[in-house]
Amino acid sequence: MSIAASINVYNDAIALRGLLETSSQYFDEIFVVHSGPNGAHSTDGTIELCEQFKVKLVFDDIDKGFGVIRSRLIHEHGCEWAMILDADERFHPTMPQLECEGDDRWDIVSLVPPNLTIKSTPNINIQGYALKEIIQDDKLMAVRTIRRHWMDFTHKNPTQNWNLIPDYQLRTVRNVPEVKYVSDIKMHERLIDTRTGEDPLHIINNDLFIFHDHYHPFFRNNYPGKKQFNEQNYQRLERGEKTIPNE
Repeated sequence: MSIAASINVYNDAIALRGLLETSSQYFDEIFVVHSGPNGAHSTDGTIELCEQFKVKLVFDDIDKGFGVIRSRLIHEHGCEWAMILDADERFHPTMPQLECEGDDRWDIVSLVPPNLTIKSTPNINIQGYALKEIIQDDKLMAVRTIRRHWMDFTHKNPTQNWNLIPDYQLRTVRNVPEVKYVSDIKMHERLIDTRTGEDPLHIINNDLFIFHDHYHPFFRNNYPGKKQFNEQNYQRLERGEKTIPNE
């Protein structure tokens, strides 16, 4: 089974290069939907970076909503499956198996890192191989993974204990027309199988140890004003208003 890295971007060059580098080593294809507000083009080199890596690149408008954009991420590439990733996320095919201890959480207001301990084990998590084995099952429509959130790239500073507070994500999706995101909800999009109106048939990822990793706090410090800009546009989307480009 082939699998694509499917990525939605707009002015994401700082984070995107690392994602493209790691993705090109594992995925069969990289597919990018560039969706600026009102169809605006990135001004930070994002488009040129996509061209440099020779990804399949299409353009859209985020004002259509995340449901529309993410449905394109599932369907408009040449692979049988897609893993949907943001520019500040990564999927590592092999990773040391890590254990997290503690119940503290990142204080997003004060930005104080939580008091958590990461312990390395002698085991290697070959999750790229495991994922490709899982998606051989013809009945499966999706795979639920756990998103781990990190303060930086050392993999020593998580924002929360993913065992106690797992962030489950249905981001690995079979490329079939019946599975898509609800298109009339612009924010907080939901993935459904239109044949049932429910979640697509998926593996509940409790014991598979398949993760994708999120480095939002690190990139937040490297994107001056971008978080506030994005949050304002997300609020506009929820209110049904037009978003504005970040020039």
